[in-house]
Amino acid sequence: MDFIHALNWRYAVNQFSDKKLNQAQISGLIESVRLSASAYGLQPYRLFIIESEAIKQKLLPYSFGQNKVVNNSHLFVFAHKTTITQDDISTFISQVASSQNRAALDLKGYEQVISNDLLTKTQEERINWSSQQAYIALGKLLSYAAINKIDACPMTGFDNHGINQVLGLNKLGLNAEILCPVGYRSTMDTTSTRAKYRQSIEDLVTII
Repeated sequence: MDFIHALNWRYAVNQFSDKKLNQAQISGLIESVRLSASAYGLQPYRLFIIESEAIKQKLLPYSFGQNKVVNNSHLFVFAHKTTITQDDISTFISQVASSQNRAALDLKGYEQVISNDLLTKTQEERINWSSQQAYIALGKLLSYAAINKIDACPMTGFDNHGINQVLGLNKLGLNAEILCPVGYRSTMDTTSTRAKYRQSIEDLVTII
């Protein structure tokens, strides 16, 4: 399926079937997130994949009763870091240097550029910056899912404090930003038959 056709095929599924994704499909979704672009390449988020039906049930009360949080193949949770420190940046630089077979000292200028930007932000600005990077990764996952005919439904309408508590994210310095159940659409999901609405190119695009 070509990419534009895939985007026309996908929609936000409200009701999933009982069919499970296989490991190759899950691995592909994970890799699409891993390879996502992010500012400076820092990827200030973590991806949690919930297979446990018991944990899904614990998350349901904090999802405003949206049953697709439970009734899916897997539940993906994007959680962003709640703080960015110099240690985070230095560790990242060391890992990049190692992957490129270079000395970390060679990247000292790049490290300083990152530090000058992120460490001068307020705590709230750093949190906003981190959450924005998670949405970039979500876009890659949704695109990969669509082109491979995997259904998904990104969600931001939930009680993140409750989700954090169930998953122990606060202790990890993380905050749940996006829930995204994945799987296969149910034949009973009537939203699949709705016409897809998007703005026209004329309304959306301005060429200067």
